[in-house]
Amino acid sequence: MKRPAPVLSDVRHIKLCYSKHTYCGHPRQTGIFNYGNGELLVGHSHAPSRYQVPEDIGHSFTNGYASRARIIFQRSHDHGETWSAEEPAVVWDESLPLDEKRAILYRADEPAVPREQIDLTGPDAAVYFTRAATGPAYAAEHGASNRLLECFAFRSADRGRTWETVPTRVAPPTGRNVVRRDAHPLVQCLDGTLLAVTIVDGSSPTSSVSIYGSDDHGLTWEYLSEVTRDPTGIGTPGYADLLLLPNGRLQCYMLHGQHRNVIEMCHSDDGGYSWSELRPIVGWGHSPWAARRAPSANRRGVHYRAPWPMRLRDGRIVVLFGRRKPPFGMGLTVSEDDGATWSAEAILRDDASGSDLSYPVATQLDDGRVFTAYYYMEADGNGFDGTRYIAGSFFRL
Repeated sequence: MKRPAPVLSDVRHIKLCYSKHTYCGHPRQTGIFNYGNGELLVGHSHAPSRYQVPEDIGHSFTNGYASRARIIFQRSHDHGETWSAEEPAVVWDESLPLDEKRAILYRADEPAVPREQIDLTGPDAAVYFTRAATGPAYAAEHGASNRLLECFAFRSADRGRTWETVPTRVAPPTGRNVVRRDAHPLVQCLDGTLLAVTIVDGSSPTSSVSIYGSDDHGLTWEYLSEVTRDPTGIGTPGYADLLLLPNGRLQCYMLHGQHRNVIEMCHSDDGGYSWSELRPIVGWGHSPWAARRAPSANRRGVHYRAPWPMRLRDGRIVVLFGRRKPPFGMGLTVSEDDGATWSAEAILRDDASGSDLSYPVATQLDDGRVFTAYYYMEADGNGFDGTRYIAGSFFRL
């Protein structure tokens, strides 16, 4: 039996980055960093868009908005209330010609090139993991039939003001084609080593959630273990995140897409080498969403997208997610016992004009409030149901 939904208070929504000529999306793929005393850093994909033809709002790395996107970070010095108007640092530019992209990324394969010593556990560190399209020629060389996305990590020692010019390659394990990672915080182990959760390949039946580790502050990343894959070959596990509990237990949260479309979790008590069976943290029959749906709304879409778990300072775990079935919006669920049981869902907002939304990042502010940033859409006269922009929400639990 699900516990009642948590009560949200002090709920307020803002816009971090909005222009009717721009598609702003997918902050979960870029990151959030909380440096304390009100300083926050939030990234997203930023691309010109006319909102006139499908390619203007598509996500393809071939001809969609992702193929034109720069990766930028915005900064706040007042706990997320306002965001810097200064020109943000561009970490990566997917619109560069292919040869220029390769020239930057493949510095990672030159052992003689010196690397910066950056402590990724330090108070001023940041790291961004690309998913860069390096072209069909490279894909053919590596036995992949589609446009290959490669993963590289760029580090910063000064809170994202500057970024290293030599990245780290994050290579897929032997026999696999692609590895990609979203921007959930790295896990720091007791010995200072780091863990990152990734998606290897990315489509059924080979897609898997996998663990990588680094013992040199991100100068190298090595494959450690597989958390799960869908044995049916129908579903696709993805949007995976790691939490480390005070007792040393690792938790992995993910969306089991296509086949089931449910948020699930599992755990490891040996540092990530072996994992328990998956179990859902959401349940049918306890949803507040259907009662809020307009009678004339369509019925297509998915209940959950891109879960983001975080452990609050009082020990509660909150998992934020997007909803892409009417009513469209952002929701959450909460556990008060380290994930043993979960509340019913709560609606953070349900006022989006369409389903192209979500990919949240989140952090707890100094005063205990939660701040989350995500991409959203509203009917503002632009085509395809309105402009995609980066929104933010504050709330208390």
